[in-house]
Amino acid sequence: MFGIFDKKKDMQLVIDDKPEMILQAKETILNGALRHNIPFPYSCKVGGCGSCKCILVEGKVKELTDKSYLLSKEEIKNNYILGCQSIPKTRVVIKLPAVAFEHQIVTAVISEQKALTHDIFEVTLTLDKPMPFQAGQYVNVEVSDEEIPPRSYSFAHDFRDTSLSFFVRVIPNGKMSNWLTAPENINRNVVVNGPQGEFYYRESERDLLCIAGGSGLAPIISMLEAALASSNTMINRNLTLMMGARTQKDLYYSDEIKKIKKRWKGVFEFKAVLSEEPESSNWQGLRGFVTEHLDKTNCHNTQGYLCGPPPMIDAAIATMNTLGIDSEHIYFDKFLDQSQAS
Repeated sequence: MFGIFDKKKDMQLVIDDKPEMILQAKETILNGALRHNIPFPYSCKVGGCGSCKCILVEGKVKELTDKSYLLSKEEIKNNYILGCQSIPKTRVVIKLPAVAFEHQIVTAVISEQKALTHDIFEVTLTLDKPMPFQAGQYVNVEVSDEEIPPRSYSFAHDFRDTSLSFFVRVIPNGKMSNWLTAPENINRNVVVNGPQGEFYYRESERDLLCIAGGSGLAPIISMLEAALASSNTMINRNLTLMMGARTQKDLYYSDEIKKIKKRWKGVFEFKAVLSEEPESSNWQGLRGFVTEHLDKTNCHNTQGYLCGPPPMIDAAIATMNTLGIDSEHIYFDKFLDQSQAS
């Protein structure tokens, strides 16, 4: 009898200059936008990456998680929220952050699959038209004729007209990663949605500290290649690139990194750190976790770019903060696998 008083109301949502839409009870801004076929940047959908951040212009929302670990103090001050973790409590108006390149939906074909390690492949797509992007960004990839959830992949190189590549880590039971790397799917069509993301180079006079884990090396390589291609100021800055891996068999792209190092004008240090390499092996490099090799030397007056598994990034940010790098000088992109994404 009293149930009618507990009924949750649908809420109105306005995104930029698009028509007002109705969100269902308890529906997040991101899910509502996607249900209405509104292009909205996202990756994990669980509040772990920050890709869906937007500006709350009007109205009130219920925030499902603490956003302070993903958004800067300046962003919080300017009313940024996470679309995937915000449920409207009133009529809400939001604004999406400005993007450097036009968002597109492009058809592509899988043209090459190259094994880089036992579980990481470089997958190359040929697009039916160019998709300009900012080095460090990513796209969502979808298979139109299969029941496979879309997945996000970062560009692994600088802009190359109608060709783009990803570093794809094959996840056990991961539908998309196994499909993209299966030999029988060469020449199959996919749909590419992007570019998306705000992980890209920022001008600064600070030294650079880049940390990559697994396939998180892709956007770092993309940024370094773009800097060399355009001869921008990034190549004059001292750079430390740290790559975290389990064993030697998990390391890849070493030769390509050496080529980049030769062309870099500032001091360029590459440090591979192995966490599970057998003590009896011939490895002479660093062991343990990347965070164990962060110190006041490589964190002094530094700007950080981090890509890889969330635990690695969270630990690295905490250590870098302790060593004096404020979060406003740290940019990151968390790579969540299919078990962590909805």
